[in-house]
Amino acid sequence: MINAAKVVLLVILMLASMSPAAAMHRDILVSDMYYDTFLLDAINDLSVQSGIPIIADSTVSGFVTMEFVDLPLPDALRRLCVPYGFTFRWMPEGYYLVGAADVNNPTFGLLSEIEVFKTNYVPATTVARMLSNFFQPFVKVDEVLNTLVVTGSPEMLQRVASDIARIDTPVRQVIMEVLVVELTDDARRALGTEWHWELTKPKGEPASGALELVVGALRATSSFSYQFPAGIAGFLLSLKPMVESGAASIHANPRIVAMDGHEADIFLGQEQSYIVESETAAGAIVRQRVVIQSGVILNFPPQIAPNGEITVRIAPEVSSTVGFNQDGFPIVSSRRANTTVRVRDGETFVLGGLLHEFESTTVGKVPLLGDIPLLGKLFRTERKEASETEVIIMITPYIIDSEV
Repeated sequence: MINAAKVVLLVILMLASMSPAAAMHRDILVSDMYYDTFLLDAINDLSVQSGIPIIADSTVSGFVTMEFVDLPLPDALRRLCVPYGFTFRWMPEGYYLVGAADVNNPTFGLLSEIEVFKTNYVPATTVARMLSNFFQPFVKVDEVLNTLVVTGSPEMLQRVASDIARIDTPVRQVIMEVLVVELTDDARRALGTEWHWELTKPKGEPASGALELVVGALRATSSFSYQFPAGIAGFLLSLKPMVESGAASIHANPRIVAMDGHEADIFLGQEQSYIVESETAAGAIVRQRVVIQSGVILNFPPQIAPNGEITVRIAPEVSSTVGFNQDGFPIVSSRRANTTVRVRDGETFVLGGLLHEFESTTVGKVPLLGDIPLLGKLFRTERKEASETEVIIMITPYIIDSEV
């Protein structure tokens, strides 16, 4: 919807399309009827009736069938010219010049005007691409100033201003609230019932909007008790004892705002830089700086549907350093996923199944005796344990009202 400021701009452009002399000539009325009349003859007839010189350039041609009854001279000229792609302009020398508003026309510089449009919400480059291809030769874009410079006839400037006003509207925004939780194998088994229920809960059940308070309850070390509806909140509250005991941990709880259709990225972790040396075929040593990231990486461009539903394409990655190789470089364990979901405003969706398996070895020995070569094995015990953890990512998108 075009706001009041843009309506005022359109009115100003319409008034600006009339020169002072043309506005003055509105009291000159003409009447005539043309049937398959050569356009140049019709223009000459208007000039004779009004007593105002009207000159047409070499581009004016065609035949017209039209009738005027007490029509102001500028309106009559506009009816004759616009349907055939021509325009007219009052010249300082005291005559009207009629011709084609075409960049290839030698008189285009005399017939055209220039207008600068600065967009408010949509980048000028995007607006230029969305305009009709017919206007492309007349539009220049300045990306630094975020402006469009349009050179053309007054009628073209009015149409371009109207199109820009329709395109340059506020883009809706989405705030994404994310919670990343990692569960040990024991915690997964203990919470298996609740997790399965959450994935299969009734479709019409309202989602919890108290994620922030729930995260606070999980991180608290005291025994606070909160009453929340069943669902995500209930599942998170059941995690509280696991977080306190160390069987579960909260990796991140970021929030980020993204415009409709624009990409948002979140990185919470560490970056380590290493210099890697390699030898070329010629024997030269080449050094290259390599950056290794570990942590939580989220990437999601949201799309808002007219009915208020939100489509999110998300590609999360959770990685951690699990050791170092023989060259001293870290070994990074990564878990990735890639999916597209459609949810309602304020509805939480969950990504699970990002598993990580690892083994640990525990050595028990008798002091001194366990270190004796060969015989020490009799006084040592080794126990290998295998376990796995699962990362669960919960995302709740909210549409931000443009009026707020």
